[in-house]
Formats: sequence, structure tokens, C-alpha cells
Amino acid sequence: MLLVYSFLMLISGITDLWIFFRVSQIAASKKNILILGGVLFLLPILCGGVVELATFLEILFFIFYFRKSKEKNWAIGAILIVGVVDSIIDILSSILMELLHIEDIIYLNLLVQISIILLAVFIIEIFYKYLHSYLMKENHNVFIGLLIYLYVSTTLTMIFYGQTQKNASLSMFFTIFVLIQIVFAMATYVELINIQKHLLKKSQQDNLIKEQKQLQDYAQYLEESEDELRAFRHDYRNMFNSLKISAQEGNTKEVIQKLDEYTKANLNAKAFEKYRDVNHIKIKSLKSIIIAKLTEMYREHISYNFECSSEITKLPKNINEIDLVRIVGISCDNAIEESKVLIEQNQEAHIEIMAYSNERGEFEYEIQNKRGDSEISIKQIRQNGYSTKKSHSGLGLANINSIKNKYENMTISYEVPEGYFDFYLVIEPEEESEE
Repeated sequence: MLLVYSFLMLISGITDLWIFFRVSQIAASKKNILILGGVLFLLPILCGGVVELATFLEILFFIFYFRKSKEKNWAIGAILIVGVVDSIIDILSSILMELLHIEDIIYLNLLVQISIILLAVFIIEIFYKYLHSYLMKENHNVFIGLLIYLYVSTTLTMIFYGQTQKNASLSMFFTIFVLIQIVFAMATYVELINIQKHLLKKSQQDNLIKEQKQLQDYAQYLEESEDELRAFRHDYRNMFNSLKISAQEGNTKEVIQKLDEYTKANLNAKAFEKYRDVNHIKIKSLKSIIIAKLTEMYREHISYNFECSSEITKLPKNINEIDLVRIVGISCDNAIEESKVLIEQNQEAHIEIMAYSNERGEFEYEIQNKRGDSEISIKQIRQNGYSTKKSHSGLGLANINSIKNKYENMTISYEVPEGYFDFYLVIEPEEESEE
């Protein structure tokens, strides 16, 4: 009897270890095999054969062992799957032996349990790639949560079944109950993923609508600017002739007055300067983020100036456009937030933005904004969590630094002249390798 029990524990431990490494795809190094295998073999013995307690302690150990590993989520998910499989194997074995009335026949008992273990191995071998992919996806937390639910429900079912008077009716009930739990967990996961996809799709649609509105504003600005330029050209000759007569008569005051009035009425309108120089940016993603942030500044009544004197048609080849867009977006958001604070305090706010690119492909971007009276340390602003604003995560500039670290040809500098904060970015063109 002891020999059979020991053999079954050996088979069970090997199976658990195989399932863990198969699903998690973590390297089965000698160290991992010795430590994790030792835990899987020793804990059932130390727990006096109480399978539920041994499995629970195994899960806790695996979580602790991989707590600092990059593969932590894979390890947690895989060991939970091991726990669920163990619980289902125990339940099905107990129910099947009860229905077949072979509990007291040792070798038939062993045969049933080994058969169910082999069936579990076969199923895992078919589906392990899918299980691992679920642990790698962005919604892995949802999957792990459902595994926890499935582990707890099957374990409690096993404990409750062991405490009740076993008979055929109860066996059928628990068999159906376990199957319902599995189906419920799978259906819940699928539904949660569908809901998440729907919300993501809605979010993407909202962003698309927002971008479309910003592009419509930009298109309207171009049309209005064209109309204003056409009207200016139309009125120019009449105005010039009128001023010419006044000048010939020596009425210089009238000339100056009319020029001043015309300038204020036609050349200083804020809307006329709303997207000045944006047409020089030919990179769509960069142009879109600039338009979005200028639109936000305009709507928030923040004084700003955008300058892009040269056409920007390309970026250095190794630069990911998304990374550059993130940097521009974060730097603009910081400037806008600080400007809002100044406006709330009835102080003057202003933002200066410059973008430039030369024939060599060098790209420059600078944004300078007025700031409050608080002192800022260049060393501090590079640290995670630092912020001069209350209730703010302060991760923006730290995120910029993490992006910058990906590129050797990207340089970022910060300056804090009195009353201002200055952010300056330079991306050098990649040096072409000599053949």
C-alpha cells in the first residue's frame, strides 16, 4: 500500500512539474527542476497526504520563488493551472472509483488515477500553447483571476465531496457541478474579452472622432486663412491708393492711423495664427499630435507660438514615430498643465514650441513654458514620481527618459531659467556605415 502511494505521488509530482514548465515556457534549468521538483515531492509528504493543503502551499511557494522574475505572470498562471488540474484529477478519480465501487481494490484504484493523469497530460499537450498565449496577452490578469476562481471552486468542491456521504447521486451531482464550473469560467473569460474588445474599439472610435474634429478644425483654419488672404489682396490696392493720396497731401498722421487700424483688424487675429507653420510638417503622426496640442491650447485660452520654418519630411531611420509622438505629447501635456495652473492663479501663461529639420536629417524639437515660483531640480525631475503639481503621478518626464535610453542618437536636455521651463530634444541622423 505504501509502495503504491509513493509511486502515485512520484507520478503526480512529475506530472505537475511537466505541466508547469510546459504551460509557463520557463526554462527547465537544473536549478529550477531541483528546487521546484523538491517542493512538489516533499510538500505532500510534510502535509501528511492532505492534497488540498499541499497544493495550496505549492502555489504560495511558486509565487514567492518567481516574485521578482520577469516571467512572474507566466509562473503564477502555470502553477494555478497545475492546482486546477490536480483538483479536477482528484475529484474525477474519487467520483469514478465511487461509481465503479473499486475504492478498496488498490491496483484498479491506481490504474484509474494514472489513466486520468495521462488524460490530463494529453489535454495539456494539445492546449498548452493557447494557455501560454493567454498568460502573455494584455488581459492576462483577467485570465489569472478566473484561474484563481476555478482553483478555489474545484478545491472546495473536493473538500465538500470528501466530507459528505458518498453515493451515486452525489457523485453525479459533483461531476456535473465541476463541469459547470469549468464551462462557466471559460464562458466568463470569453465574455470579458469581448467586453474589453468592445470598450477598446469604442475608445479607438472616440479617438478617431477627436482626431477627425481636430483635422476639420485645421482644414477650416486653412480655408479661413485662404479667404482672409484673398480678401487682403482684394482690399490691398484700394487701401494703398487711399493711403497714397493721403501721403501725397502730407497727412502722415492719417496714414499711420489707417495702417494701425487695418493691422489690428486683419493681421493680429488669434485664429489667423492658430496653426501657423503646421503645414511644414509632412509626417502625419507628428503633424496630428501637434495639431491636437495646439487645438487644446487654443481652446484653453493659453497664449502660444508654434514655429516650424523648415519642412519636416523624414526622421532618422532608427527612430520609431510612436516614441517621438509620445515625447511630444508628454512635453506638451506638462506645459499645458502648468499653464492651466498659472491661469487659475490669474498669472500670465505662455508656451513657445519649435520644430526643425535640416537636409542632413537632424531633427530638433523645443518647448518652453512659463512656470510658477516653485524651485525645480534638474536631477529630481528625471526621477519616477517627481512632480511640482499636487495629486500628479510625475511619471511623464521619467517616461521620456526611458524612451530616450532606447536611442543613442537622441539627446534630451532640461533648463529652468527664471520663470520658465525649457525642454529641448535633438535627434542626430544615423551615421552611414562605410563599405
